Amino acid sequence: MSRSPVLEAFLDLKSIRPIVLCGSLRAGTTLTRLLIGQHSQVSGHGESDFLFDGAPETSTDPNIVEAFCEKVAVRRSARFLGFRKPQGATYEEVLADLLHQHDAPEGTRLLFTVHRHVDRVARMFPNAFFVHLVRDPRDVALSAVAMGWGGVAYYGVDVWMEAERDWRAALPLIDQARRIEIRYEDLINDPHAVLSAVLEKAGLPFEESVLTPPESSTYSAPKPRAREGFRRQLSDREIAEINAKVASAGLTDVYDLEPQSAPSPRRLKELWFRRKLASMQFKLRRYGPGVVAGEALARTFSLQAISKRIDERKEVINVRYLK
Repeated sequence: MSRSPVLEAFLDLKSIRPIVLCGSLRAGTTLTRLLIGQHSQVSGHGESDFLFDGAPETSTDPNIVEAFCEKVAVRRSARFLGFRKPQGATYEEVLADLLHQHDAPEGTRLLFTVHRHVDRVARMFPNAFFVHLVRDPRDVALSAVAMGWGGVAYYGVDVWMEAERDWRAALPLIDQARRIEIRYEDLINDPHAVLSAVLEKAGLPFEESVLTPPESSTYSAPKPRAREGFRRQLSDREIAEINAKVASAGLTDVYDLEPQSAPSPRRLKELWFRRKLASMQFKLRRYGPGVVAGEALARTFSLQAISKRIDERKEVINVRYLK
């Protein structure tokens, strides 16, 4: 059976060496992407999770593939980057279509930014170079709470833990020569040294342009700051509880996670209640009581049309808070 032109194009793409920046949400991936994307031989792809989320990697069911294409078409990140609904009979063809829509300048290397499914990226692009960015989990936890995720820092750290577990699961697919791990704290305190190391291992010459984000962005150049900023906002008890949670998942080889004190069952109930209360307060502040009440109503009575309108309203509001 002959291969389709789109699939042939994808097989060609499998031989390229894109740069894949991966790390948890709120870990500094946007700033890092903007900096690396300033290199003359790099073509930044923006937030790229929509390329891989829910991908029908092994399915040949046309309905499943079509459902994936529909989801991509409505994703905020895809629309922001100007992508149209992709076409294809398989995931490989759909991915090829999406990458060709990006229309990167000839001779440049694509830069993807992903927060999950690193193993899927590694399978789709066996020659990709990976930059793993990690930030102190306690600082990530606080930043996640500020975004309305988790309610309290003890649960906000989940985004960090999920990303780190995902990265470690993908490591068997990525040899040492095709990866580098960097810390956000090192990047902002010595961007020249960190970015020089990244570019050298990626096989690219250093350029001064990578030290400053594009003028069109709202980000400024990295500035040195004190480490462990979380200590100004978290109590010793909260820090010890987060340390214990991260350590219990076996993620102890990146940052100093002492002391540790796992919360008691009674304390867990308290944290759960605080999480629910904080999450509701955040929703009311951001979306207003009308949206919150409408969402609850639609969920209770399975009102799909109302649910869709509520989601669209929330998306409009969320865009206002994007940096």
